[in-house]
Amino acid sequence: MGKFDVDKKYTEGCSVSWHSLYMDLVYEFENSHPGKFIDEDTIRDKFTNKDGSGLVDKLKSVLGFDICGIAGTDVAERFDMFKILKLLYYIEKYGDPKSKAVSDDYRIQITDILAKPRLSNISSEYTPHSVYGECFGELYSNIRKMASDAEEREHRLEQINGYWEYITDKVFDYVINDRSLEQPEEALKELERINRFLREKVLDKLKNHDVIHLSQPEKVMPAFFNLLACHRLLCNEHDRIRINYEICLTPSPDAEYVEHFKKYEKCEAKWEFLSLIGERLQDKNKDPGAELVLYFIAYGKNIDDDDIKHYLYAVDKSKIVASWIEKYKGADFSKGIPLDMLVIIMQELIDNKKNGDKISNDYFGYNNKYRSLMTAVKNPEKADAVVLQAWIKKLENRTAINFGAFDLIQKKREIETTIYGIKSIIYSYRNLDDLEFVNSAICHFAARTIMSRDLAMSIGYRFAEKVVYNLKGKAKRMINFHMWPEGVNVLDMFREFLVDRRDIEDCIAEEIARQINEFYEKDDDVIGRGMRVDFEVYVSEKYCRDFLLIYFVDKSTDTLTYQQFYEVCPDADAERMKSLGLEQFVKTE
Repeated sequence: MGKFDVDKKYTEGCSVSWHSLYMDLVYEFENSHPGKFIDEDTIRDKFTNKDGSGLVDKLKSVLGFDICGIAGTDVAERFDMFKILKLLYYIEKYGDPKSKAVSDDYRIQITDILAKPRLSNISSEYTPHSVYGECFGELYSNIRKMASDAEEREHRLEQINGYWEYITDKVFDYVINDRSLEQPEEALKELERINRFLREKVLDKLKNHDVIHLSQPEKVMPAFFNLLACHRLLCNEHDRIRINYEICLTPSPDAEYVEHFKKYEKCEAKWEFLSLIGERLQDKNKDPGAELVLYFIAYGKNIDDDDIKHYLYAVDKSKIVASWIEKYKGADFSKGIPLDMLVIIMQELIDNKKNGDKISNDYFGYNNKYRSLMTAVKNPEKADAVVLQAWIKKLENRTAINFGAFDLIQKKREIETTIYGIKSIIYSYRNLDDLEFVNSAICHFAARTIMSRDLAMSIGYRFAEKVVYNLKGKAKRMINFHMWPEGVNVLDMFREFLVDRRDIEDCIAEEIARQINEFYEKDDDVIGRGMRVDFEVYVSEKYCRDFLLIYFVDKSTDTLTYQQFYEVCPDADAERMKSLGLEQFVKTE
């Protein structure tokens, strides 16, 4: 057993040097290869060398992870550094090249793999079959054992990622809901507003920062664990975004078809119904239900004789695709399937069977770039994760299109790409406290912007009612609420009420009412007064944000006019934001 094995702990006084690491590896090689020898210089070359291909060199150049700089001169930190390097050595530098391997003992360029987040790098929910999943999983597991607070770190990162997924899901609500389908022009405007805000007010302000070096590094073991944990989260995201632009969208059908399709949205079909569809395709029955389904599948057009075989193929394979929806979307089709979903599945199967759609799979080291989507249908047990993800994405897109939301789904794609760009930058911070701090600021901007103006206004009306409820006398009977164009950012206050976790809306309403009541009760000649409310919004259990509302009350017109709403950033937080590259998010007046 070597000095720098996973289960070894640093003890004061033990030798911690490059020489001790090299000799550890020399002894292990000679013990496992009787009669063979390796010198220290050969081992040294695996870590640092003139051509920059050493492990230490590549960690810095490829991943931006300066492991020596992070470890510094602290002996315990250097001990952990050598444990990490030893693990990586046995993955990337030990054994035969993969192309010449005669056993499982071959090298994998793990540093290059970590630089390219892809589903093929990890074991995912889509499939246990992954090119590098076992290798990454073993590395992740070993580093997790050595990082003392790994479970807490995972939880913190999962919370961050979960909230971004929530935001993405909310964006999808603009694509598929009754109001957006009835008023697609308004929904499209909202989506354009969201994307413009996220791109111009968030992503563009984050770009051009070397965030890896802005963040103060943690200790070497937790810092490397952060890198692996963030990589794992981004693998799924990258392929999902890339797929957005590789799968074709069918233009929306005509309005008559969309209206018919909506009418049957809540109808359910038993699985036995598939046999009736198959028989109808072969003129063996005249079942009206089968006729209806075929009308929807063919978008109201006649089915060419040459296409019958593709339709029959879809009848045969529909259950396979439906099982993916059950697995990844939590659906239950054991007793039957919604008619609209059956139609969508069959449309995608027919389209892919006819056109042979392919998706690129460009994980590190893969040269046969394109994969047919039909491979997953033919052999679902061994389907690539990226292909299954493409199927799920195509089904989501087809759903939106059949409901008349073609333009909306295209705009949603753009927003997802923007969000991925934001997340990628946030996840580049090497210090988890810094990453969490930056995310709390950025995610807050994003969460606020997905809330529409109409929603903010409706909350504003509700808020006004709460203020009036707490008023007395003439003010209760007469007060009106007004907002000039320059005070429009008060809508953001109403959006904050949705983010808040501690019912701050009621507290502010009571405070405004108290101030107005006092003003009206005063017997003096003052008819107008500017007022303010300072308050906190808790956006998470850990972080809160300070805000200031300024408004004016005029007794002569019985009017409350919203004037301004500001976020008040403590000096310490403002300085920290600047130091982490968020200076454009800090206003100084």
